[in-house]
Amino acid sequence: MAERVKSKLQNRREFLTAAVGVAVTAGVGSLAADSKEEPVRVAVVGAGGRGSDLIRKLSTIAEARIVAVCDDYEPHLKNSAAYAGPLARLFADYHEMLDKAKPQAVVVAVPLWLHFKMCTGAIDAGCDVFCEKTMVYSLEEGRKLAARVDAARCVFQVGLQRRANPIYRQARSMVDAGMIGRITAIKSQWHRNNNWRRPVPVPRTDSQWTALERRLNWRLYKQSSRGLMAELGGHQMDVANWMLDALPTRVMATGGIDYWRDGREVADNVFCIYEYRITPAAGNDPTSREPYIVRATYSALCNNAYEGAAELIMGTRGTLYLTETKGLLFTEHGADDVGWVKADKLGTNASIVTSGKTLGLANDPWAHRGKPVEIDNDQGDDTRDELVSFLEHVRSRDRQTLCDVHAGMRNAATVLAAHDAIETGKTIDYPADLRAG
Repeated sequence: MAERVKSKLQNRREFLTAAVGVAVTAGVGSLAADSKEEPVRVAVVGAGGRGSDLIRKLSTIAEARIVAVCDDYEPHLKNSAAYAGPLARLFADYHEMLDKAKPQAVVVAVPLWLHFKMCTGAIDAGCDVFCEKTMVYSLEEGRKLAARVDAARCVFQVGLQRRANPIYRQARSMVDAGMIGRITAIKSQWHRNNNWRRPVPVPRTDSQWTALERRLNWRLYKQSSRGLMAELGGHQMDVANWMLDALPTRVMATGGIDYWRDGREVADNVFCIYEYRITPAAGNDPTSREPYIVRATYSALCNNAYEGAAELIMGTRGTLYLTETKGLLFTEHGADDVGWVKADKLGTNASIVTSGKTLGLANDPWAHRGKPVEIDNDQGDDTRDELVSFLEHVRSRDRQTLCDVHAGMRNAATVLAAHDAIETGKTIDYPADLRAG
């Protein structure tokens, strides 16, 4: 579980779940307040929406000193100055920034197709790297980047912030403690109702409109993006891999441009089924040592926001409903006992046979749910927490970050397998070499 990650951070928050007898500490909250070390000199490349958010978070962390921001789009670079502070130098050229600002660590928040170039540039300059997810555009880039990180022995972290979120860390502890039994299925989604477009600040009649539109809306074009799976699905499939402590074996997926027919090249809706082949560990399940299959579904929509962004981790004893600000544990009332003529105490979980006709099980979606145990993180900030964790690992030279380059590679492979399944219409096997590693 997440506690495998070596962390010397003070616990920001402790969740006590007395009803189920488990206590888990977050372990990723803030650096020691009495630290006498100098702040880490940090540069940020990419000052768009996500980059600006990361700059704002970094500006609240005393252990970080933002020394530079780089973006070759002047409006973004200019806006970043308000967040980065007076000590941050602004650069339009990345290599010039690395040479003149001499940061210790670089935060990469550029479009996906540039991740590899920016990360390797920082590594070659002797910097540690925090790279937004998805780590790379292709498996080939991922393998090369992992080799570069290992050769340089730099600290590297991928921005999958749920790994720093106390709710998800608590959930993983509950899974490890057997509180939801054996996981049998996972359902997750990220549903929104918008066109995923950024406004272009010039009229269509402007000669630069087309180039600027593709630049600002890089997520919508195949040359620069891997679509909804890379931009959204990577977070939630990372949760599935983490909770199962496994990697998928194959994925079936479909998607298309079925609503926002506005010139985009990536799907506006995707639906995926991942299969995981799980081999029980000795002592984990005394009734069986046979491998079994767990299926995880994922969907992303751009035309309906119902259900929002959440994950359901379903087990034989209970279900975990997870979001970034609240988690719920529902316990099962017990295994279904159709009994044919017997109703349970609730009168909602029976199937009755009369003259060969079956009257089905209750359709009430709440019938099997007990009163939930709540885990909240209303005042939390997992993006800030993951940055704090990264800075601590930079200071301690501990390369086993919350999501190191190899975990980032496995996450990228999970995303890209679904992307390839959508593009080809075929079932895609997860890379065997990554499963073996």
